[in-house]
Amino acid sequence: MARPTSEEKRKAILDAAERLVAETGTGVSTAKIARAAGVAEGTVFVYFETKSMLMNALLGTLEAELAAAFSVGSRPGDGGRGDIRHVWDRLIAWGSAHPAKWRALKRLKVSEYITEASRREMDALFGELIAMLAETIRRHAGDAIAPDYAGVVLNALAEVTFERIAAEPDRSRHYTDLGFNFFWNGITAGKSG
Repeated sequence: MARPTSEEKRKAILDAAERLVAETGTGVSTAKIARAAGVAEGTVFVYFETKSMLMNALLGTLEAELAAAFSVGSRPGDGGRGDIRHVWDRLIAWGSAHPAKWRALKRLKVSEYITEASRREMDALFGELIAMLAETIRRHAGDAIAPDYAGVVLNALAEVTFERIAAEPDRSRHYTDLGFNFFWNGITAGKSG
């Protein structure tokens, strides 16, 4: 007979995994995750058959949360600076409000526990956003900058911006504006836009 499951326990396990992955990486043991969640180690496997399944579920939860942050409000639809600024502001707001989630997300994305199927699923969450960014970059930078490279630069600038905001929260708007201007000026430097 299968044991009954509880959404509260599942959430506690995911929350503990998120916190510990953010602190120490995906090498954290399921025993440590179970202790932090206040459950027996075997309980982790009632909800997630393997550690890989737990890590993939955590990635899915975090990516869905981040994707939802981008859907707040509507983009200006200008195909340029306004659309990119909209994305940037939402990324910075989410990452600044949830630094542990951001760190866990970064660590999960490079983890050997994440399956290719999960990676494709997560990419699909951002399909429209990635297409808009690629088209905007193509329109404003031409062939000078590959969209995937621009995405890496955007994430790196976001990371620096999160760190500055954490160090100086009263200057949040300043660092948000500064980071965006670095990005926009960088992609439009070779071509007017």
